[in-house]
Amino acid sequence: MKKGYFSIFLVMVFSLVVQGCSSTPTVLVDEKQVQQQFKGQTVAQVLEATKVMMADAQQQALDFYSPGFFEVANKAFKEATFLILAPKEPAEDGDTSSDTGILIQLSRVQNSLAQATATKLEVQNRLQPILTVRDSLITKGINQSSEDEFKDLMASLETLFRRIEQNKLDGFAQSEKVTLLQFRRLEAQSVKAQQLDKIIAVLEQAEAIGAGGAAPKSYQKTQLALENAQAVIERDPNNLAAIKDAVARFSFETQHLWHVTVGVKELRALNDTAMENILLAAELRLLAIADALGVADPRQNNLRQQTEMLANAASNVAAANGRGTTKPRIRHINKNELDAAQLRIEQLQAQLRDKKAQNMQLKREKKPLVKRIEALERVVIKLNNEKAEVEVELARLVEQVAAPAKGVEITPIATP
Repeated sequence: MKKGYFSIFLVMVFSLVVQGCSSTPTVLVDEKQVQQQFKGQTVAQVLEATKVMMADAQQQALDFYSPGFFEVANKAFKEATFLILAPKEPAEDGDTSSDTGILIQLSRVQNSLAQATATKLEVQNRLQPILTVRDSLITKGINQSSEDEFKDLMASLETLFRRIEQNKLDGFAQSEKVTLLQFRRLEAQSVKAQQLDKIIAVLEQAEAIGAGGAAPKSYQKTQLALENAQAVIERDPNNLAAIKDAVARFSFETQHLWHVTVGVKELRALNDTAMENILLAAELRLLAIADALGVADPRQNNLRQQTEMLANAASNVAAANGRGTTKPRIRHINKNELDAAQLRIEQLQAQLRDKKAQNMQLKREKKPLVKRIEALERVVIKLNNEKAEVEVELARLVEQVAAPAKGVEITPIATP
């Protein structure tokens, strides 16, 4: 009889090990309740039923929703299996202590799984918003750079599960709120990486070739489109329609910025004055033609490509009109044409400012020349005056040395 209690001793040691883990809930089993619970059943029958329960628990993901209780159940099941396979001492008549030890462990398994099922329901009720974001995040895919952060968040979520298992709910609402915010931020971060990273790479290439300085207006519009796309994603990472529109706009503005920057840099080789305005004005004129032809906004292409697209569209329209009755097309002035006119005005104003600056420069350069001319004129006047005085003096001298009117008187020379 004493030898028969050897298996019960192993069960007690194992139970102490299980209960000693601070993060694992305690599942107590009473021997009398075990006998009543499995009355009329053999160990083999109980073991088979428990195997089915363990398989069903895995199907229900109880190891995820209730890691503590599932851990207790799994350890108890392994212990029961060990006791069944372990060598047994010869039992005395009526000694059922070894079977009792096995049934105690199997009872612990079933009770733990029942607790795990209840915990799953409570977890789903309490933490449904977090679980929804977590499932959405997994569906969208975890960005490689966010894998470690996702693991940390899953560890925080498991901590919440274990607190529910052990009914440690002090400050639970605040912890739940923080975890939900972290999951939402990670979801938005993941969507941003998937939707925006490739377009941002194009924007960075445009910045590298001087988009900010070459095309400041287009660059500002692109930055605003990026900020809007990020805000839309952060507001609701699952609003696919709004995200699609915002990302498409950002992509359009980025491609447009690239072509404008390249075009401006090419034009600057000829003239560095208001090149972006000139290029945008040309684009808007092409856009007005596109509106008239019913063509989608072509400005995500460079000017040469836009012109080719419109030329092809015009050819198609002309061919279609040739096959049918030509109808006059009347349309009102649209916003694009007004913008084109405004840009043209700005361009002309810029050119006018340049001309005025050149005129002022010429005037500034003229003043020293005028002063020089005036000085030379004064020198000429002075020289003329001096010339007149010289001429008067010369005339006087000529009169003094002139011959007498009645001839020349010759003084005779005396001879010795």
